Amino acid sequence: MGVALVACGAAGGSGTTAPEPATTARAVSGPAGAPVSTPLPSPPARASAPPDAAALFRLLQADLVTCYELGKKATPEMGDGKLTLNASIDASGKPLCVIPSDHTGLTQEVEDCMSARFAAQRLPPGTPWSASVPVAVRGGAVQPGERGSDLASLDSVETFRMPDAFDTLESLEPALQACVRALPPASGVKGLLVGARVGIDGRPQCALATSRGALPASVADCAAGVLCGAKFPPPKRGAGLVLVPIGFSSSK
Repeated sequence: MGVALVACGAAGGSGTTAPEPATTARAVSGPAGAPVSTPLPSPPARASAPPDAAALFRLLQADLVTCYELGKKATPEMGDGKLTLNASIDASGKPLCVIPSDHTGLTQEVEDCMSARFAAQRLPPGTPWSASVPVAVRGGAVQPGERGSDLASLDSVETFRMPDAFDTLESLEPALQACVRALPPASGVKGLLVGARVGIDGRPQCALATSRGALPASVADCAAGVLCGAKFPPPKRGAGLVLVPIGFSSSK
């Protein structure tokens, strides 16, 4: 799986990827007043690999259950459902721009709550990494879910709190397809999902691109950057979400 995240600038221009461990130097004064190059401290290294989806679910499970139970009280008719929480984690262990995808059955309030709980979770520091955590509710029990298929279609573009965003998304399709054309034919990737969280001014706050295959960073950064540079009609209330699944043939 590959996930790339772009933290969008306030002006909605080109974004910057999640921060890498510091390797630059800063100048300090030596004994004779001459500058001495001293490396900036790097984040502490992890003792092991980052948590996988199962481990992350266990960390989040109590919060996810709380979100579902609160949502069920507010909307008693809500039944089973599912979603996948996608995020990029920075070097300090902070999840960035959690965006739900592959979701059915749950209310928007439950999805927002689960996304916020993931964003508040502190994880082991180290090099930046990415995660996708599938969640399922079956018979009222919150359980680990399964990641959905790679196959996607532009016909399934989704927006939340942004009913007027489709014209903007349609105008971005050529740029997104140009990013996809850079994918190596032998990559085996069959599709990717590009998503953004949009602020009340219509400017994306952050964006990410994810796929189950080994998505090259250049392709993921390109696709996320397209959304990051867009200007959308403002959401109807609070933050909005846009999700653009792109299916394609890797043999093109």
